[in-house]
Amino acid sequence: MDVVIMGGGLVGASLAACLARDPKLSIAVVEKFLPQATELHPSYDARNTALSNGTCHVFDQLGLWPSMREFAVPIHTIDITNQGSFGRAFIRAQEERVRALGYVIENRYLGKFLFEHLQRCPNVQVLAPAEIGGLHYEGDQVVASVEMDGRWDMIKTPLVVIADGAESRGRELLGIAAEVTPYDQVAIVTAVTPDRPHNNLALERFTATGPLAVLPQTDNRWGLTWCLDQARAEALMAADDETFMAALEQAAGPAIGRLTRVGKRYTYPLALTLAKEQVRPNVVVLGNAAHGLHPVAGQGLNMAMRDVAVLVQTLFDAKARNIPWGDFKLLNGYLQQRQQDQFNTIQFSDKLTKLFSNHNPLLSLARNSGLLLFDTLQGTKRFVARHAMGRSVSTTLPEVAP
Repeated sequence: MDVVIMGGGLVGASLAACLARDPKLSIAVVEKFLPQATELHPSYDARNTALSNGTCHVFDQLGLWPSMREFAVPIHTIDITNQGSFGRAFIRAQEERVRALGYVIENRYLGKFLFEHLQRCPNVQVLAPAEIGGLHYEGDQVVASVEMDGRWDMIKTPLVVIADGAESRGRELLGIAAEVTPYDQVAIVTAVTPDRPHNNLALERFTATGPLAVLPQTDNRWGLTWCLDQARAEALMAADDETFMAALEQAAGPAIGRLTRVGKRYTYPLALTLAKEQVRPNVVVLGNAAHGLHPVAGQGLNMAMRDVAVLVQTLFDAKARNIPWGDFKLLNGYLQQRQQDQFNTIQFSDKLTKLFSNHNPLLSLARNSGLLLFDTLQGTKRFVARHAMGRSVSTTLPEVAP
Protein backbone atom coordinates (compact mmCIF):
# COMPACT_ATOMS: atom_id res chain seq x y z
CA MET A 1 0.00 0.00 0.00
CA ASP A 2 1.52 3.35 -1.05
CA VAL A 3 -0.21 5.31 1.71
CA VAL A 4 -2.51 4.60 4.65
CA ILE A 5 -4.71 7.51 5.74
CA MET A 6 -6.00 7.28 9.30
CA GLY A 7 -9.29 9.17 9.29
CA GLY A 8 -11.78 9.52 6.46
CA GLY A 9 -13.25 12.89 7.42
CA LEU A 10 -13.11 15.91 5.14
CA VAL A 11 -9.31 16.25 5.18
CA GLY A 12 -8.44 12.56 4.97
CA ALA A 13 -10.97 11.93 2.21
CA SER A 14 -9.79 14.98 0.27
CA LEU A 15 -6.18 13.81 0.44
CA ALA A 16 -7.19 10.33 -0.76
CA ALA A 17 -9.13 11.85 -3.67
CA CYS A 18 -6.19 14.03 -4.69
CA LEU A 19 -3.71 11.15 -4.58
CA ALA A 20 -6.12 8.80 -6.40
CA ARG A 21 -5.69 10.92 -9.53
CA ASP A 22 -2.62 8.76 -10.15
CA PRO A 23 -4.11 5.34 -11.01
CA LYS A 24 -0.78 3.64 -10.25
CA LEU A 25 -1.05 4.47 -6.56
CA SER A 26 -2.76 2.28 -3.96
CA ILE A 27 -4.45 4.13 -1.09
CA ALA A 28 -6.17 2.89 2.06
CA VAL A 29 -8.46 5.09 4.15
CA VAL A 30 -9.18 3.72 7.63
CA GLU A 31 -12.29 5.31 9.11
CA LYS A 32 -13.89 4.65 12.49
CA PHE A 33 -17.39 5.61 11.36
CA LEU A 34 -19.41 4.42 8.39
CA PRO A 35 -19.24 7.34 5.93
CA GLN A 36 -22.86 6.70 4.84
CA ALA A 37 -24.02 7.54 8.38
CA THR A 38 -23.43 11.22 7.75
CA GLU A 39 -25.53 12.40 10.69
CA LEU A 40 -23.33 10.45 13.09
CA HIS A 41 -19.93 11.23 11.63
CA PRO A 42 -18.14 13.94 13.64
CA SER A 43 -16.83 15.52 10.43
CA TYR A 44 -20.09 15.35 8.47
CA ASP A 45 -22.55 16.68 11.05
CA ALA A 46 -24.83 19.72 11.24
CA ARG A 47 -21.95 22.16 10.93
CA ASN A 48 -21.45 24.25 7.83
CA THR A 49 -18.14 25.34 6.38
CA ALA A 50 -17.11 28.49 4.57
CA LEU A 51 -14.94 27.24 1.71
CA SER A 52 -12.28 29.62 0.46
CA ASN A 53 -11.85 30.00 -3.28
CA GLY A 54 -8.61 28.06 -2.96
CA THR A 55 -10.43 25.10 -1.42
CA CYS A 56 -13.11 25.26 -4.11
CA HIS A 57 -10.29 25.16 -6.67
CA VAL A 58 -9.08 21.84 -5.21
CA PHE A 59 -12.57 20.33 -5.44
CA ASP A 60 -12.94 21.69 -8.97
CA GLN A 61 -9.75 19.92 -10.07
CA LEU A 62 -11.20 16.70 -8.66
CA GLY A 63 -14.35 17.20 -10.72
CA LEU A 64 -16.47 17.56 -7.57
CA TRP A 65 -17.19 21.27 -7.47
CA PRO A 66 -20.06 21.32 -10.03
CA SER A 67 -22.04 18.90 -7.83
CA MET A 68 -21.07 20.64 -4.58
CA ARG A 69 -21.86 24.05 -6.05
CA GLU A 70 -25.58 23.17 -6.24
CA PHE A 71 -25.63 22.97 -2.42
CA ALA A 72 -23.28 25.90 -1.80
CA VAL A 73 -24.15 29.57 -1.31
CA PRO A 74 -21.71 32.29 -2.43
CA ILE A 75 -20.61 34.98 0.02
CA HIS A 76 -20.76 38.40 -1.65
CA THR A 77 -20.18 40.58 1.41
CA ILE A 78 -18.66 40.09 4.87
CA ASP A 79 -19.93 42.50 7.52
CA ILE A 80 -17.64 42.71 10.60
CA THR A 81 -18.98 44.45 13.71
CA ASN A 82 -18.38 44.76 17.44
CA GLN A 83 -21.62 44.56 19.47
CA GLY A 84 -22.60 47.77 21.21
CA SER A 85 -19.86 49.79 19.50
CA PHE A 86 -19.33 51.99 16.48
CA GLY A 87 -16.61 49.96 14.71
CA ARG A 88 -17.58 48.30 11.44
CA ALA A 89 -15.85 46.96 8.36
CA PHE A 90 -16.94 45.42 5.07
CA ILE A 91 -15.20 43.10 2.62
CA ARG A 92 -16.98 42.90 -0.74
CA ALA A 93 -16.48 40.46 -3.59
CA GLN A 94 -17.00 43.23 -6.11
CA GLU A 95 -14.11 45.23 -4.66
CA GLU A 96 -11.89 42.14 -4.79
CA ARG A 97 -12.95 41.48 -8.40
CA VAL A 98 -14.15 37.94 -7.66
CA ARG A 99 -17.54 36.28 -8.06
CA ALA A 100 -17.60 35.32 -4.40
CA LEU A 101 -15.41 35.71 -1.33
CA GLY A 102 -16.10 32.05 -0.59
CA TYR A 103 -18.93 29.53 -0.52
CA VAL A 104 -20.91 28.12 2.40
CA ILE A 105 -21.85 24.45 2.33
CA GLU A 106 -23.04 22.01 4.95
CA ASN A 107 -20.42 19.44 5.93
CA ARG A 108 -22.78 16.56 5.23
CA TYR A 109 -22.82 17.46 1.54
CA LEU A 110 -19.04 17.69 1.41
CA GLY A 111 -18.87 14.27 3.03
CA LYS A 112 -21.46 12.78 0.68
CA PHE A 113 -19.73 13.85 -2.52
CA LEU A 114 -16.25 12.95 -1.27
CA PHE A 115 -17.33 9.48 -0.15
CA GLU A 116 -19.18 8.77 -3.39
CA HIS A 117 -16.10 9.90 -5.32
CA LEU A 118 -13.80 7.59 -3.35
CA GLN A 119 -16.15 4.69 -4.05
CA ARG A 120 -15.59 5.31 -7.76
CA CYS A 121 -11.79 5.27 -7.38
CA PRO A 122 -10.54 1.71 -8.04
CA ASN A 123 -7.21 2.46 -6.35
CA VAL A 124 -8.78 3.55 -3.02
CA GLN A 125 -9.86 1.13 -0.31
CA VAL A 126 -12.16 2.69 2.29
CA LEU A 127 -12.02 0.46 5.38
CA ALA A 128 -15.00 1.41 7.56
CA PRO A 129 -15.99 1.01 10.25
CA ALA A 130 -12.42 0.14 11.15
CA GLU A 131 -9.73 1.26 13.55
CA ILE A 132 -5.96 1.28 13.61
CA GLY A 133 -4.96 -0.30 16.92
CA GLY A 134 -1.20 -0.09 16.49
CA LEU A 135 1.58 1.45 14.39
CA HIS A 136 5.14 0.18 14.38
CA TYR A 137 8.22 0.50 12.20
CA GLU A 138 9.54 -2.42 10.21
CA GLY A 139 12.66 -1.33 8.37
CA ASP A 140 11.83 1.64 6.16
CA GLN A 141 8.09 0.93 6.36
CA VAL A 142 5.30 1.36 8.90
CA VAL A 143 2.96 -1.49 9.74
CA ALA A 144 -0.61 -0.51 10.66
CA SER A 145 -2.62 -3.02 12.68
CA VAL A 146 -6.19 -2.57 11.41
CA GLU A 147 -9.25 -4.05 13.14
CA MET A 148 -12.36 -4.48 10.99
CA ASP A 149 -15.34 -6.78 11.50
CA GLY A 150 -13.58 -8.39 14.47
CA ARG A 151 -10.60 -9.31 12.31
CA TRP A 152 -7.06 -7.89 12.43
CA ASP A 153 -5.04 -7.15 9.30
CA MET A 154 -1.50 -5.82 8.99
CA ILE A 155 -0.98 -3.20 6.29
CA LYS A 156 2.58 -2.24 5.40
CA THR A 157 3.18 1.18 3.90
CA PRO A 158 5.96 3.76 3.41
CA LEU A 159 3.64 6.57 4.57
CA VAL A 160 0.96 6.92 7.23
CA VAL A 161 -1.09 10.12 7.28
CA ILE A 162 -2.78 10.89 10.60
CA ALA A 163 -5.99 12.83 9.90
CA ASP A 164 -8.33 11.60 12.62
CA GLY A 165 -9.27 14.85 14.34
CA ALA A 166 -8.21 17.01 17.27
CA GLU A 167 -8.49 14.16 19.79
CA SER A 168 -6.27 12.04 17.60
CA ARG A 169 -5.81 8.37 18.37
CA GLY A 170 -3.08 8.27 15.73
CA ARG A 171 -1.02 10.90 17.56
CA GLU A 172 -1.45 8.89 20.74
CA LEU A 173 -0.27 5.67 19.11
CA LEU A 174 2.87 7.40 17.85
CA GLY A 175 3.53 9.27 21.08
CA ILE A 176 3.13 12.66 19.41
CA ALA A 177 2.15 15.20 22.04
CA ALA A 178 -0.21 18.11 21.42
CA GLU A 179 -0.50 21.47 23.11
CA VAL A 180 -4.17 22.09 23.91
CA THR A 181 -5.25 25.61 24.95
CA PRO A 182 -8.93 25.76 25.93
CA TYR A 183 -10.76 28.95 25.00
CA ASP A 184 -13.24 28.46 27.86
CA GLN A 185 -15.96 28.68 25.24
CA VAL A 186 -18.32 26.32 23.49
CA ALA A 187 -19.90 26.85 20.09
CA ILE A 188 -23.62 26.55 19.49
CA VAL A 189 -24.21 25.47 15.90
CA THR A 190 -27.57 25.54 14.17
CA ALA A 191 -29.49 27.06 11.27
CA VAL A 192 -32.10 29.80 11.48
CA THR A 193 -34.55 31.29 9.00
CA PRO A 194 -34.97 35.09 8.77
CA ASP A 195 -38.00 37.01 7.56
CA ARG A 196 -36.00 38.61 4.75
CA PRO A 197 -33.53 37.49 2.05
CA HIS A 198 -29.99 37.01 3.36
CA ASN A 199 -28.59 38.54 0.15
CA ASN A 200 -25.43 36.42 0.37
CA LEU A 201 -24.24 38.39 3.38
CA ALA A 202 -21.94 36.85 6.01
CA LEU A 203 -21.83 38.42 9.46
CA GLU A 204 -18.83 38.30 11.78
CA ARG A 205 -20.07 39.78 15.04
CA PHE A 206 -17.96 40.14 18.17
CA THR A 207 -20.17 40.08 21.26
CA ALA A 208 -19.56 40.44 24.99
CA THR A 209 -19.77 36.66 25.39
CA GLY A 210 -17.74 35.63 22.33
CA PRO A 211 -17.64 35.79 18.52
CA LEU A 212 -20.71 35.05 16.44
CA ALA A 213 -20.50 33.94 12.80
CA VAL A 214 -23.65 33.98 10.67
CA LEU A 215 -23.27 32.54 7.17
CA PRO A 216 -25.73 32.46 4.26
CA GLN A 217 -27.11 29.00 3.48
CA THR A 218 -29.47 27.38 1.00
CA ASP A 219 -33.24 27.85 1.36
CA ASN A 220 -32.63 31.38 2.66
CA ARG A 221 -31.24 30.18 5.98
CA TRP A 222 -28.45 31.51 8.14
CA GLY A 223 -25.86 29.01 9.36
CA LEU A 224 -24.90 29.94 12.90
CA THR A 225 -21.74 29.39 14.94
CA TRP A 226 -22.17 31.20 18.27
CA CYS A 227 -19.24 31.06 20.69
CA LEU A 228 -20.19 31.48 24.36
CA ASP A 229 -19.06 30.67 27.86
CA GLN A 230 -20.29 27.34 29.21
CA ALA A 231 -23.01 28.71 31.50
CA ARG A 232 -24.57 30.96 28.85
CA ALA A 233 -24.42 28.19 26.27
CA GLU A 234 -26.16 25.74 28.61
CA ALA A 235 -28.93 28.26 29.29
CA LEU A 236 -29.47 28.87 25.57
CA MET A 237 -29.43 25.15 24.77
CA ALA A 238 -32.15 24.64 27.40
CA ALA A 239 -34.25 27.60 26.19
CA ASP A 240 -37.28 27.20 23.95
CA ASP A 241 -37.00 28.24 20.32
CA GLU A 242 -38.60 31.67 20.78
CA THR A 243 -36.29 32.58 23.67
CA PHE A 244 -33.24 31.36 21.74
CA MET A 245 -34.15 33.34 18.62
CA ALA A 246 -34.81 36.49 20.65
CA ALA A 247 -31.39 36.21 22.32
CA LEU A 248 -29.75 35.65 18.93
CA GLU A 249 -31.48 38.65 17.38
CA GLN A 250 -30.21 40.82 20.23
CA ALA A 251 -26.65 39.51 19.93
CA ALA A 252 -26.45 39.61 16.12
CA GLY A 253 -27.99 43.04 15.60
CA PRO A 254 -30.46 44.24 12.98
CA ALA A 255 -28.63 42.82 9.95
CA ILE A 256 -29.88 39.31 10.76
CA GLY A 257 -33.54 40.36 10.58
CA ARG A 258 -36.39 38.85 12.56
CA LEU A 259 -36.03 35.09 12.90
CA THR A 260 -38.96 32.78 12.20
CA ARG A 261 -37.48 29.33 12.70
CA VAL A 262 -34.49 27.58 14.28
CA GLY A 263 -33.16 24.10 13.60
CA LYS A 264 -31.73 21.55 16.00
CA ARG A 265 -28.96 23.01 18.15
CA TYR A 266 -25.58 21.36 18.75
CA THR A 267 -22.67 22.37 20.97
CA TYR A 268 -18.91 21.83 20.62
CA PRO A 269 -16.11 22.73 23.06
CA LEU A 270 -13.51 25.11 21.63
CA ALA A 271 -9.75 24.87 22.01
CA LEU A 272 -6.56 25.54 20.08
CA THR A 273 -4.86 22.19 19.50
CA LEU A 274 -1.34 22.12 18.04
CA ALA A 275 0.59 18.90 17.48
CA LYS A 276 4.20 19.06 18.67
CA GLU A 277 5.25 17.23 15.49
CA GLN A 278 3.65 17.28 12.06
CA VAL A 279 6.17 15.04 10.33
CA ARG A 280 8.32 12.07 11.24
CA PRO A 281 9.96 9.48 9.05
CA ASN A 282 7.04 7.78 7.26
CA VAL A 283 4.44 9.95 9.06
CA VAL A 284 2.50 13.16 8.32
CA VAL A 285 -0.09 14.67 10.69
CA LEU A 286 -2.85 16.63 8.91
CA GLY A 287 -6.03 18.56 9.60
CA ASN A 288 -7.35 19.02 13.12
CA ALA A 289 -4.93 16.34 14.32
CA ALA A 290 -2.15 18.80 13.42
CA HIS A 291 -3.88 22.09 14.21
CA GLY A 292 -7.43 22.52 15.49
CA LEU A 293 -8.40 26.20 15.34
CA HIS A 294 -11.11 28.41 16.79
CA PRO A 295 -13.90 28.74 14.19
CA VAL A 296 -13.94 32.56 14.42
CA ALA A 297 -12.17 33.12 11.09
CA GLY A 298 -13.37 29.94 9.39
CA GLN A 299 -9.83 28.93 8.41
CA GLY A 300 -9.40 25.43 9.84
CA LEU A 301 -10.45 23.32 6.84
CA ASN A 302 -9.15 25.86 4.33
CA MET A 303 -5.66 25.84 5.86
CA ALA A 304 -5.74 22.04 5.94
CA MET A 305 -6.65 21.94 2.25
CA ARG A 306 -3.64 24.09 1.47
CA ASP A 307 -1.59 21.53 3.43
CA VAL A 308 -3.15 18.78 1.31
CA ALA A 309 -2.34 20.54 -1.98
CA VAL A 310 1.32 21.07 -1.05
CA LEU A 311 1.68 17.54 0.35
CA VAL A 312 0.29 16.03 -2.87
CA GLN A 313 2.70 18.15 -4.92
CA THR A 314 5.59 17.00 -2.70
CA LEU A 315 4.65 13.32 -2.99
CA PHE A 316 4.10 13.41 -6.75
CA ASP A 317 7.45 15.16 -7.23
CA ALA A 318 9.11 12.51 -5.04
CA LYS A 319 7.53 9.71 -7.07
CA ALA A 320 8.84 11.25 -10.29
CA ARG A 321 12.35 11.41 -8.77
CA ASN A 322 12.11 7.94 -7.21
CA ILE A 323 12.39 9.28 -3.65
CA PRO A 324 10.67 7.11 -1.00
CA TRP A 325 7.57 8.75 0.45
CA GLY A 326 8.71 8.02 3.97
CA ASP A 327 11.96 9.95 3.56
CA PHE A 328 12.18 12.39 6.48
CA LYS A 329 14.03 15.05 4.48
CA LEU A 330 11.24 14.94 1.90
CA LEU A 331 8.46 15.25 4.50
CA ASN A 332 10.31 17.96 6.40
CA GLY A 333 10.61 19.88 3.13
CA TYR A 334 6.82 19.76 2.81
CA LEU A 335 6.47 21.13 6.35
CA GLN A 336 8.94 23.94 5.70
CA GLN A 337 6.85 25.03 2.71
CA ARG A 338 3.75 25.17 4.90
CA GLN A 339 5.09 26.64 8.15
CA GLN A 340 4.75 30.35 7.35
CA ASP A 341 1.16 30.10 6.13
CA GLN A 342 0.26 27.89 9.08
CA PHE A 343 1.87 30.29 11.54
CA ASN A 344 0.12 33.33 10.03
CA THR A 345 -3.28 31.63 9.97
CA ILE A 346 -3.03 30.23 13.50
CA GLN A 347 -1.83 33.52 14.93
CA PHE A 348 -4.54 35.48 13.13
CA SER A 349 -7.29 33.15 14.39
CA ASP A 350 -5.98 32.95 17.95
CA LYS A 351 -5.20 36.65 18.39
CA LEU A 352 -8.51 37.70 16.85
CA THR A 353 -10.37 35.45 19.29
CA LYS A 354 -8.50 36.79 22.31
CA LEU A 355 -8.68 40.42 21.23
CA PHE A 356 -12.44 40.35 20.77
CA SER A 357 -13.10 38.27 23.89
CA ASN A 358 -11.36 40.76 26.18
CA HIS A 359 -13.57 43.16 28.18
CA ASN A 360 -10.88 45.80 28.78
CA PRO A 361 -12.44 49.18 27.78
CA LEU A 362 -9.16 50.41 26.28
CA LEU A 363 -9.00 47.33 24.07
CA SER A 364 -12.63 47.90 23.13
CA LEU A 365 -11.74 51.37 21.86
CA ALA A 366 -8.77 49.94 19.96
CA ARG A 367 -11.00 47.27 18.41
CA ASN A 368 -13.52 49.81 17.18
CA SER A 369 -10.85 52.16 15.85
CA GLY A 370 -9.14 49.21 14.22
CA LEU A 371 -12.31 48.13 12.41
CA LEU A 372 -12.85 51.66 11.10
CA LEU A 373 -9.22 51.94 10.01
CA PHE A 374 -9.33 48.48 8.45
CA ASP A 375 -12.36 49.51 6.39
CA THR A 376 -10.49 52.50 4.93
CA LEU A 377 -7.11 50.87 4.25
CA GLN A 378 -7.61 49.07 0.94
CA GLY A 379 -4.15 47.50 0.92
CA THR A 380 -4.62 45.92 4.34
CA LYS A 381 -8.15 44.82 3.54
CA ARG A 382 -7.06 43.28 0.25
CA PHE A 383 -4.28 41.34 2.01
CA VAL A 384 -6.73 39.92 4.56
CA ALA A 385 -9.30 39.18 1.86
CA ARG A 386 -6.76 37.34 -0.29
CA HIS A 387 -5.73 35.24 2.69
CA ALA A 388 -9.35 34.49 3.62
CA MET A 389 -10.10 33.48 0.02
CA GLY A 390 -7.13 31.12 0.06
CA ARG A 391 -5.33 32.99 -2.70
CA SER A 392 -2.11 33.58 -0.75
CA VAL A 393 -0.97 29.98 -1.40
CA SER A 394 -1.42 27.99 -4.61
CA THR A 395 -3.87 25.10 -4.41
CA THR A 396 -3.23 23.87 -7.95
CA LEU A 397 -2.74 20.12 -7.92
CA PRO A 398 0.17 18.58 -9.84
CA GLU A 399 -0.30 16.94 -13.20
CA VAL A 400 -0.38 13.15 -13.15
CA ALA A 401 2.67 11.62 -14.84
CA PRO A 402 1.80 9.27 -17.73
